[in-house]
Amino acid sequence: MKRTLPLPLLLLLFSFKAICQPVGFFSFDSKTTFESNYPSSKNSIGINGDFLYGSNCITANFANTYLTNQYIDTTLKQNVSSRMSPNNYLGYDLDGGLSYTHKLDTFLHIPVKSYYIAIKDRYHADANFPTDLFNLAFFGNEMYAGKTADLSNLNANFLHYQQVQFGLIKEYPIYHGSYTVGVAISALKGQSSLNITTGSSSLYTQEAGEYLSLNAAMNMKQSDTTNSGYSAFNGWGLSTDFFVSFHDSLSNFTVRLDVQDLGFINWFGGIQNNIDTSFQFSGLSVPNILQPGDSLSTLSLDSNYKKAYNAHQVKKSYTTILPALINLSLSCFLDPDKKIPLETGVNFRFSSNYTPYIYAGVSKFFNKTTIAGATLSFGGYRKFGLGINFGKDFGKGLILMIRTDNAEAAVLPNSALGETLLFGFKKAF
Repeated sequence: MKRTLPLPLLLLLFSFKAICQPVGFFSFDSKTTFESNYPSSKNSIGINGDFLYGSNCITANFANTYLTNQYIDTTLKQNVSSRMSPNNYLGYDLDGGLSYTHKLDTFLHIPVKSYYIAIKDRYHADANFPTDLFNLAFFGNEMYAGKTADLSNLNANFLHYQQVQFGLIKEYPIYHGSYTVGVAISALKGQSSLNITTGSSSLYTQEAGEYLSLNAAMNMKQSDTTNSGYSAFNGWGLSTDFFVSFHDSLSNFTVRLDVQDLGFINWFGGIQNNIDTSFQFSGLSVPNILQPGDSLSTLSLDSNYKKAYNAHQVKKSYTTILPALINLSLSCFLDPDKKIPLETGVNFRFSSNYTPYIYAGVSKFFNKTTIAGATLSFGGYRKFGLGINFGKDFGKGLILMIRTDNAEAAVLPNSALGETLLFGFKKAF
């Protein structure tokens, strides 16, 4: 049986590989956990990193095996295929950056608590994909002999950009408490972008494998592929972050609202391709297999195969809306000695195939320099998560915070549907 795949389908499978790259819901920050240990410090520099992968069907073991180019056996593939549903999704974030914070009373004659500057490298990807696309990619189309694979309603997004951020924080004392407000503005340099969506699309494999019939309704937007690497300047944009929090000193609870990555990137010199066509593809022609040199020189794709892909391809700028995040949280101490903090909250993320993410965690200060805790969570890009966190003040202003929201991935990789590692390291002086 022939197993030939037309170019539009190959593009879909390529996008599936792209969005499964190594993978935080939001940037992990040491915040003010050990700040009281250094009351006279006015400055801090820090390095932060977020790594997240999550899916409601693709396991951590499958993702790790695939991304490291190891052999994926049938059992591993069937384990994932059996978890598929009418709504399959995955996502990742991979962020890293440097920051500087300075405490002061005024900035350009404006009363503030502090200002900060940050430089970040940001990856984001997410997808909602049909079950048949996964099966075609990893089992081939033999299982669809005499059948039609449904390729409708794929939505895949990939972003890579760099960010320079400046922010101000101001505190407003009130009776038995305080309000704190922070706002930041960012300039963005777009490195690469890819978006693929399909409407009503299907692939029929003739029972004997003699031909494929494709009905394709697809829209693709992609940044300039000839200009790549960290030096690539394929787009520009702006974004803003802001938060407001209220702390009650009598009950020691804090309510905080964060909005992050509210903005856009405009991509110039990109490619847009709109396909709405049906055609039959019978593969490649090899006139003489005994003389491969002559044969390969005459290889050609079906003319409809080329026309369908290139029919509406144009060079055109386009705009991507960032997957903005909204976080609402409540934190307090469960004991009068302020050694057992509790934090609970919910995240919403837009334009990213993301479901509401609910979490609750309890930690314990073992002394003034050590904290550890655990978190339960549900939603986001995956289902259930069990997290652990650890923080340490090494003295002389050196502070480390590290967290995972998916400790279960280390012990149950064939069942876990997510992996995370978030860390923050800073030096106060």
